[in-house]
Amino acid sequence: MPRVIALVGGGTMGPVVPLLALQKKLSALHPADKFVWVGTPDGPEKRIIENSDLAFVSLRAAKLPRYLTWKLLTWPFDYYKAKQQAGIFLDDWHPHIIIGAGGFTQVPVMRLAAERGIPCVIHQLDYDPLLSNKLVAKYCRLITTTFVYHKKLLTVPLDKYRNRQADEKRIATPNRFVGLRWPEKIMAAAHFGLDARRPVVLFTGGGTGSLALNQVVENNLDKWLSKIQIIHLTGKGRGLAELERPGYVKREFLDEQDLLNAYAAADVVVSRAGMGAITDLATLSKTSILVPIKNSSQERNAQHLPLGAVEVKEGPGLFDDIYKQVCHLLKHPDESRRLADELHRSVKTDDGTEWAELIQKFLPEDED
Repeated sequence: MPRVIALVGGGTMGPVVPLLALQKKLSALHPADKFVWVGTPDGPEKRIIENSDLAFVSLRAAKLPRYLTWKLLTWPFDYYKAKQQAGIFLDDWHPHIIIGAGGFTQVPVMRLAAERGIPCVIHQLDYDPLLSNKLVAKYCRLITTTFVYHKKLLTVPLDKYRNRQADEKRIATPNRFVGLRWPEKIMAAAHFGLDARRPVVLFTGGGTGSLALNQVVENNLDKWLSKIQIIHLTGKGRGLAELERPGYVKREFLDEQDLLNAYAAADVVVSRAGMGAITDLATLSKTSILVPIKNSSQERNAQHLPLGAVEVKEGPGLFDDIYKQVCHLLKHPDESRRLADELHRSVKTDDGTEWAELIQKFLPEDED
């Protein structure tokens, strides 16, 4: 029988990006293995996975609130239901390993899997350890990270495994665009009906979109279009009322190939500072303006890339700040190139090879 590898993650594109790259690599190494993706019912990953040849299992995410809210009262019931669904998934699929990169979907799955002796593995994308990773770290055999830390932040004694310490290792973060041929700007711009001779800026708020960035674009569209062309990735249901017009391309979602075209067409990318987006930008050496979500782990991500991207803090003057930086970078191509090269150097990415080599140690022998 083929080995079953479960990939768990969703809700945002952050945990999805490295898992997609890892799946491609593992599938290439072991074509007989079977993969199943456990994600959220309405997250951005659902469309991506269902359009691929991977099996998709929907599981509710019982997200633990981090502040006082009435949802704290219902959370125990939400988690109980998620745990029931996780048990059904494990009974139905009998996975040989569970692999995640954050997100609360992984918590009940990994905790139950560890009780059954199924090895679990997580990757820590953001600089600050995610709560969802902290909650499962003690159940994991392997913990990998994007950043180098002076001390191990997630390693804990594994009581289930004779108090052995989980390995915690910095790796090249898997990215789906590593090694792909990407189009010349003239072809990529034409794909969206844009003129490659004029500057193009891609605005993206990540898989779920950003209302703040959408307002920066749509509330000031005439001023933007007097200077540049725009590819605007809004997120599902997050866009405002503006319609497409010459020089303005508006999409809720882009599949992998269209997103690659958008990156190739763009002279500058304005993005949130989630590590899923940052690893895309680093892999493709894109000149980037990062706008982290206020009071979130994204701020620390941006702070640890001081030479690789321009950081703009969210506030009342957000449009003016972004507009000023976009104009500056377009006017100074040498500085733009330096930023892009530094981002590529600072954030180590690969096609999943390094993570896959470590993970294979925890899989049973390939029966083929």
